[in-house]
Amino acid sequence: MNRSTVVTLSLLILLPLLATTVQAQTDNDTCLMCHDDKDLEADDGRLMNVSPGLFEVSVHGDLECIDCHSHSGDFDDVPHWSRYQQVDCSECHDTAVESFHQNFHFKALDAGNREAPDCASCHAREGDPHRMQGLHKATAEEACRQCHKTETDLYDSGVHAARADQVNGKPGCVTCHQSHGPGLPPSAGAVNSVCQSCHEEAMHDVARGGHTDMVDKLPVAMNCASCHDVHGTHKPHMSERMAQACNECHAEEQAQFTGSVHEDLLADGDMTCLSCHSTHKDEEAVGRFDGGCGTCHDDVEETYRGSVHRFGRLHGNEGAATCADCHDGHHVLTADSPESPINPNHIQDTCGECHGEESVITNNFVRLPITLLRYQESVHSRVNGDGNPAATCVDCHGTHDLQHSQNADSGINRTHLARTCGKCHEQAMIEYQNSIHGQALAVGIADAPTCNDCHDEHLTRSKDDEDSMSSANHVSRDICGTCHLDAELVAKYGITPGVVESYMDSYHAWAREHGGRDVATCVDCHNTHEIRSPLDPVSWVHPDNVTTTCGQCHKRSNEAFARSYTHASALAARGPHEWAKFIYIILISVVLGGMAIHNAIIWRYELIKHRQKRKTEDYVERWQKVERMQHLVLLTSFTGLAITGFALRMSDAWWVNLIGLGGHEYLRATLHRCLAIILTFASFYHAFWLAFTQRGRMNLRTIVPMARDFVEFPQNMMFHLGIRKERPDFHRFDYTQKAEYWAVIWGTIVMALTGLILWFPDLFTSWMPSWVIRVSSVVHYLEAILAVSAIIIWHFFYVLWMPSEYPMSTIWLDGKMPSHEWKTMHPGERKEEGDGAIQKGEESESE
Repeated sequence: MNRSTVVTLSLLILLPLLATTVQAQTDNDTCLMCHDDKDLEADDGRLMNVSPGLFEVSVHGDLECIDCHSHSGDFDDVPHWSRYQQVDCSECHDTAVESFHQNFHFKALDAGNREAPDCASCHAREGDPHRMQGLHKATAEEACRQCHKTETDLYDSGVHAARADQVNGKPGCVTCHQSHGPGLPPSAGAVNSVCQSCHEEAMHDVARGGHTDMVDKLPVAMNCASCHDVHGTHKPHMSERMAQACNECHAEEQAQFTGSVHEDLLADGDMTCLSCHSTHKDEEAVGRFDGGCGTCHDDVEETYRGSVHRFGRLHGNEGAATCADCHDGHHVLTADSPESPINPNHIQDTCGECHGEESVITNNFVRLPITLLRYQESVHSRVNGDGNPAATCVDCHGTHDLQHSQNADSGINRTHLARTCGKCHEQAMIEYQNSIHGQALAVGIADAPTCNDCHDEHLTRSKDDEDSMSSANHVSRDICGTCHLDAELVAKYGITPGVVESYMDSYHAWAREHGGRDVATCVDCHNTHEIRSPLDPVSWVHPDNVTTTCGQCHKRSNEAFARSYTHASALAARGPHEWAKFIYIILISVVLGGMAIHNAIIWRYELIKHRQKRKTEDYVERWQKVERMQHLVLLTSFTGLAITGFALRMSDAWWVNLIGLGGHEYLRATLHRCLAIILTFASFYHAFWLAFTQRGRMNLRTIVPMARDFVEFPQNMMFHLGIRKERPDFHRFDYTQKAEYWAVIWGTIVMALTGLILWFPDLFTSWMPSWVIRVSSVVHYLEAILAVSAIIIWHFFYVLWMPSEYPMSTIWLDGKMPSHEWKTMHPGERKEEGDGAIQKGEESESE
């Protein structure tokens, strides 16, 4: 193909394109012949001019006028249309127009609001539809400004407008508001979602601060706009809206500022809610724990950071105190104010809210001491209650720098405690520091006693209080004895052993134990606080000073008298007083033991003589052999049970060691249970004997309580008082014997049941309440006391101590009652049975 042919073909291809371009240019030029006129107006006064240069650089610069103004008209005449129709952007932008129809802007326009924006209002530069431009944040914002002057002015003053130079540019109108679509003002949840698109962690922080928990309590749903102006968003401390928002929901807290130390600051604007409260409770605020107070009180907060309360917070104990717990959150008062929770009269109650009866427990369930109740009983609390200054919690523990007692810097650490108490008790502090105890503690001997070892930490009592450990009745045994009776401490530090024992064995201790008032105790000789070594020349018990010390009570004290008693002499082996003590112990043993043996021989003789006399007397058989055997088993088992039972309960008693049961718990328990089994079987046998033998049934019928017993009781009392001349007509068993018999039956049942429960507690608690164990223990012990006491007081009287039976009734041995005694004591039975029941006694040897 030659060159001319190629050129011809190319022209044929390009000619239609060139013709189209020329035609377009010609069509727009034709329109612009009139519309280029800047003063061209429509009949209704609208400007009809189009700037060719501005149109060409718009996004529609490559379109023809008739591409948008596509409806038919008479273009040879002016005006072209009898009725002008708006340009239909949907011919090219159908999706955008469809979404715009859902927008509240279109809804206003469709409702006849001529000021409502159309497409050109936002997309055209300066509202000129022939200067359409691409829409982005800046151009959209400019469009919004045309109508929303107030909102955009607020926006210009806020923090969002200030972000113009930051990453991604400043957030504009379309960042929060949709340009098309259902662009209604965002709901509460939508506002939060929009804000979170940039502030991702903000709502998480708000939730941690507790505001999201208040949503159901507020009249309207809470969202970011509740506190922040949606358009004029400012830094919180610059926002008037923020303070207003706090007051709308927290009016009660606002009212609490009345009368507080912050009232004037709040009124003058020098302080707002945000001065103390973090906006979203971010991580930094969480770490500060009430860090808002530190904004002004930074030195106090720094002190608090090192306290035991902050330590508890750091370890997850949300109950550990913060500023608001002690000072009140909003109604903060000075310590001088009578209503202030940190006033000395109220500080114990403030601390007691945590350290009271409901004790503070950490996450590890470490229970702190229950201190409030003990402090309230102390002398400090009582003095405070009388309106006089006395130590409160903060005087010893500090205010903001509270430390655990194990902390070396703590004011309640053992090494510093004397100085803490010395703030009020200066003289006592000086004396203690000069003492052997204070000097030992100062050189690091932690076992050395300090103030709270003698006076208690919180339950500090006056020495005149009978319940005080430091009172004269307790000081020697309960305070000094705590260390000086401790064998480990005595051996560890070379303390003289036995000093407390030697004092307790002295006249001073005896007199004090029996109510003596002006009797010396440890502190009267060794001083109260300034206790020194006997080797110290200043010590009250130094040999040069002891005479003067004794002279405090004994006005005629002299050296010989002062030397008459010392701990050393009291402890000296086989000193004169020890020999005297030893001799008298031997003397007592020989004399009293001899007397006991002497009288036992006489008692044996009288008993044999008594039995021989009884054998010769006519008698009535009261007990058969089987009855005597039952009584013998009851006697031995009951006695053994009493001894082993009380030995189990009082294992340290001297008599337990004397009979060889001390230190043998298993032996005591085994013997006790074996004897219990014996008594139980004897009881079942007795029940069988009563039910299935003629003798048993007869005895049962006659020993059942009758109405006449209640008559015979007062008759018997009147006879022995001399008011009545004759004895009552007692039958086989009188009321005393019936009462004792049924008491034994009752006691045996009670002891057997409670004993079984105590023997097998796991078995019984599987179907009975747990308290039955403790109840059984109490009943078993007290019933034993009742039974043993009844035997001694009631039974032994009729068997041993009744003059007519001396030295002992022998019925339980041979079953025989002298006939004359039977006739006297049981006349009713004699009337029923007659003298045929009387049997002849043995003939005496003399006969």
